[in-house]
Amino acid sequence: MTDISRNPAPAMTGAQAVAAVIARMDDPVVYGMPGGYTMQIFDGLRAHQDKVRTVLVREESLGTVMAEAHGRLTGKPAVVMGQGAWVLGNAGIGIMEAHLGCSPMVILIDATDHGSFAHLGPYQGGFGGYGAYDLPAAMRAITKRTFVATDATQALQMTQLAIKHATTGEQGPVAVIFTSRSVYGTMDLTKEPPAYLDRSYAGAPKVKAPQEDLVRIAELLAAAKSPLIIAGNGIRVAGAEDALFDFAERAQLPVVTTPAGKGTFPEDHPLALGLMGPFGHESAIAAVGGADLIIALGTKLGTSDSANYNPAMINPAKQTLIQIDIDPLNLSWTQPIDVPVNGDLADALPRLVQLVAPTASAAIERVAKLRATHGYFNRDFSSTPGNFSARDAVRVLSEELPADTVITCDAGENRLYMLRDFQSKRGGTVLQPNGGGGMGYAVPAAASAAYNFPGRSAVAVCGDGGMAMTLHGLITAVELGLKMTVVVLDNTILGWVYHGQKNRIIASEFKDFDYAAIAEAIGCNASSTHGVDEFRAAVVNSISHPGVSVIVAHTSKDDRYQEMMSSLSVGDPYAVGGDDE
Repeated sequence: MTDISRNPAPAMTGAQAVAAVIARMDDPVVYGMPGGYTMQIFDGLRAHQDKVRTVLVREESLGTVMAEAHGRLTGKPAVVMGQGAWVLGNAGIGIMEAHLGCSPMVILIDATDHGSFAHLGPYQGGFGGYGAYDLPAAMRAITKRTFVATDATQALQMTQLAIKHATTGEQGPVAVIFTSRSVYGTMDLTKEPPAYLDRSYAGAPKVKAPQEDLVRIAELLAAAKSPLIIAGNGIRVAGAEDALFDFAERAQLPVVTTPAGKGTFPEDHPLALGLMGPFGHESAIAAVGGADLIIALGTKLGTSDSANYNPAMINPAKQTLIQIDIDPLNLSWTQPIDVPVNGDLADALPRLVQLVAPTASAAIERVAKLRATHGYFNRDFSSTPGNFSARDAVRVLSEELPADTVITCDAGENRLYMLRDFQSKRGGTVLQPNGGGGMGYAVPAAASAAYNFPGRSAVAVCGDGGMAMTLHGLITAVELGLKMTVVVLDNTILGWVYHGQKNRIIASEFKDFDYAAIAEAIGCNASSTHGVDEFRAAVVNSISHPGVSVIVAHTSKDDRYQEMMSSLSVGDPYAVGGDDE
């Protein structure tokens, strides 16, 4: 251990110290664009290029979404770094998504304060007051915590603390804002607090669920007649997909996922019932409503999960509710829980497996009956010549893509098609902007998946609206030499908006642009498709193509979100003017 408070040899600037802290992270990756005072930190990383991977993105929003997907897929925080003004101005989507979706992230930005001139409204000054914007206040609104470093020692320690806070408890994004003095200044080794360059401020190990709580769960399971599991995004965040699989099979429990939890349990498994919620599968909705005991794993059971707490699905007056979550604040937050358990799912589920006796229950037969009664991924193809259904395109993806594919979705109707019609397999996963729900997520998220898991298939699915927002993401993907596929469901409208407007159309129609030609000019393998057979051939071709493939599916405007609203939906709350229009 080197205590640099007592060893004056390293005359380090704050920027050099921050670079050294980044290099000590577990498999560090920096996504960003040099600017402002962060150029000094990027310069400091030159000495650590053997340890730190640096990804230059074409625009800051790509960096934050790539970092968010990185954190969700690996469980490790990536670093976002760039000039504070434009990480804030351009890149809120990934930070907000990480904050609301509990993905670890470290954000290192500057306030371009101009030192002693900070109070005089300097160009790009970010410390608030007359003539400046308030970067710390803005970042506090969309992060788990925000630090402001005013000297070199704070630059070092606050970066270390940011890594800790991003990964402790319920994970999330943590920002450090650097002043000029913190970056350019050198360590003052005569002052407190002491600095420890090669030590970590890592938090305590993940909390373990109390054994007596797990025993109680096992006892309740043994007495239940129709229990089931609701799996949420917390399963993915905990890296507990295999543990969930083992627990469900051991206890013979049907599994329903929340929208955010899609992909955490294979939907082709005989115990799977699909998605719950206002756009969920009727098989899942019926199963949840008919359960006498529900084990909610890594989910807050929020409004989008419960269809605004519709008692036809979850009813605490009639059902025993068990909830396991890493954050005690999430327990009994949205529903009164009978057995709230604070613990890490990756630890709790294997212990539950040991407590539950193998059972020959009728769960598989119960699931099969629900599927037969309500339907389950058995929608027929509906396309006709000149009328290509986006839902048919999604079914083709479900049939043709490798099982371990990382699917990334955008916001809008295209995501609903994926949630309802794409059947996830074991080893694969589905990422979506389930926290904030912003358009422009799919392409950079898929790029992150391809960058971090080069041996797996990575496929982004978006509409033409989301594609237009992230064309620069294709440039970054080509520059990185990634193998990935982008599927554009192009119907020349903002689908959800357009169909919600009904006969009151305004600001929801696009001109028809040739996205395949644009992608080809960028260096992608691109194709335009107008029907199921053409689309299937393009998908098969993309699987073997070594670079970036873009498949534009020219789809019909006839597919509407209203067709996918479940029986829990009352009217059409998304429509302009309500149901009377």
